Amino acid sequence: MSSKLQPVRPEDIPLGIPLAWHVYDKSGNLLMREGALVETQRQIDGLCAKGLFREKSNVSRVRLEPVARPEPSGRSRPAEKSMPVAQVEELLDLKIGIGDTVQLQDISSDKQRYFVRMIGFLNKRSVLVSHPRQDEKLSYIKEGAGFMVRGFAGTKTYEFNSNVINVCLTPYPYLHLAFPAQVRSINMRGAVRIKLRLVCSIESQETGAKASAIIEDMSISGARIQAGKPFGNVGEAVSMSLRLQVAEESQVFLISAMIRNVHQELDTQTGVEIYMHGMEFIQTQSMDLTVLQNYIYKSMLES
Repeated sequence: MSSKLQPVRPEDIPLGIPLAWHVYDKSGNLLMREGALVETQRQIDGLCAKGLFREKSNVSRVRLEPVARPEPSGRSRPAEKSMPVAQVEELLDLKIGIGDTVQLQDISSDKQRYFVRMIGFLNKRSVLVSHPRQDEKLSYIKEGAGFMVRGFAGTKTYEFNSNVINVCLTPYPYLHLAFPAQVRSINMRGAVRIKLRLVCSIESQETGAKASAIIEDMSISGARIQAGKPFGNVGEAVSMSLRLQVAEESQVFLISAMIRNVHQELDTQTGVEIYMHGMEFIQTQSMDLTVLQNYIYKSMLES
């Protein structure tokens, strides 16, 4: 066995989610490529019984690049598009929805992140959010604790610093956060997309049929995905699963999306006909969607 390979355990292989690495036998022969789907536990048991291995290196990192959108014919190319500019505004000017998911990041050295729900706010006094939980248990939060609060309001992403002014446990657990003097926001409408060539799995929410596809680029509101054949019709709801490196860890995301357009193209590199799918993320209360949007937003600002 090559010293560059390490064993793969049955629990390392997720069902119905693209593999994040190539899989080899003990002799170094390729058995399954990155992005392959394993559908049943029986498949996993059969593969692992003979010895399964992968390269020791971590999951390959995704390269992020701004995507230049093609200009309509007959128009001159405009100047290079600048990144969205942060603005300072009042919290109440943002259209924040009650029940929206909000991220709280501990500003201490711990850097712990929690996902809570927006309950409401009283102008100039406090912002009410649900009490953070971990493993279905209430997290220990003390009065005075400081947090960076982040969220999305329509096409805007916002953030502000705050601290806990009261921890309430009755009639239900929630927190009072200090009302921010100002909020930093960025309107992401029309912002550049991040370019990435990343294998994903698509599952029809109606039939349960699954297909492997490749994400070409992504924004906070949707993605452009290619496949060898159409994996659904316009207007059909699907679930999209993918892996990304977040905070040095490989994380699986499961996102609900709607197919908005499907068209056929010729792959300029291979000369093969492919199908491009325009996907719109469905604005659910999914924690995965919130984390993914924060990841994309951060990538846009760093690219």
